[in-house]
Amino acid sequence: MRLTTGLTWVLAVALLSCSSDSAPRPGAEGATTTGAPATTTTIASTSTVSSTTTTTVAPPLDRDGEARALVTDTGVTVPVLATLPEGLVVRTPCRDLALVRSGRAVDRVHVVLDPGHGGSEPGAVGADGRTEASINLRVAEIAAAKLRALGFDVLLTRTADVRMPIVTRVEIADTLGADLLISVHHQGGGELPVGPIPGTEVYYQRESAESRRFAGLLYEEAVEELSPFADEWYGGPDAGATYRLDSRTGDDFYGMVRRPRGTAVLAEMSFMGNPTELELLATRTFLVAEAQAIADAVVRWYADETGSGHVEPSFTLTSSGGGGGLAGCEDPDLGDVGELPADFDPAVVGAVDDSG
Repeated sequence: MRLTTGLTWVLAVALLSCSSDSAPRPGAEGATTTGAPATTTTIASTSTVSSTTTTTVAPPLDRDGEARALVTDTGVTVPVLATLPEGLVVRTPCRDLALVRSGRAVDRVHVVLDPGHGGSEPGAVGADGRTEASINLRVAEIAAAKLRALGFDVLLTRTADVRMPIVTRVEIADTLGADLLISVHHQGGGELPVGPIPGTEVYYQRESAESRRFAGLLYEEAVEELSPFADEWYGGPDAGATYRLDSRTGDDFYGMVRRPRGTAVLAEMSFMGNPTELELLATRTFLVAEAQAIADAVVRWYADETGSGHVEPSFTLTSSGGGGGLAGCEDPDLGDVGELPADFDPAVVGAVDDSG
């Protein structure tokens, strides 16, 4: 962490340095406190505060106990649309409605971490056969553990190797009203120019000052945390905090940046196409460093600090409707699922825009 001024920052640095690097098991969302049942005796209302320390640098959340997201017994995260005596009405990853009768209900969180890709969409595949999806998940899990140790409530959009379309990932964050949505990725591709510092790319919402500010912080922290590991890094012309536009519409290109109502970024932390970086990504130490950069950036963002490394994009892209969409989507097992009541009107949960 770069700027550590004042008592709060001393505590933050100390806690980040001693927080557990161990990630929760698949399906676990961290230490929990279970209160009264949200709707039935099988659905528990869950607060994901850490039990490892009584000191926190996280601001308080305005809790009301209303279930807004659910982590099912099978570890799938879904947005909650309505509460019924029989259970919770959720939107499945592939955009159907389902009644789920057990799981861990969540009302509010500070941060949603989105491990990109998963399931039938592995993302980039390294020369050693490892998938980007698996690396993204591991980094997100470690970052979540570090943030929870500081008192932040964090939820992952997926906790296992399952396919989650972009619209569902975004709806989870929007339904929760999360302050930050961070989509974690790792670049694939072929050979790129080599430079002395990491070529991390953090894409922000062009029209959002808060997204731009967080992108600069995350880029700074990534360079600081990762630089000691190597002398040669892949880096494209847009390394830094930047944005990417759709050449046809002029909007933000990436759905995980364009669609959220709140502050969001998409971070390409390092390059799987670089043999040196791929080898580093096979080590726990390097994954922990990436996660540390994310956690430090979150703490600094809440402290209203401003980052650097902002660059103008060198090119635009055209939407192709490829990865992250709904075509061929198959829902994962959601655990204890029942039938929606015959008199349930789907119109009460409202329509959503699943296009684009």
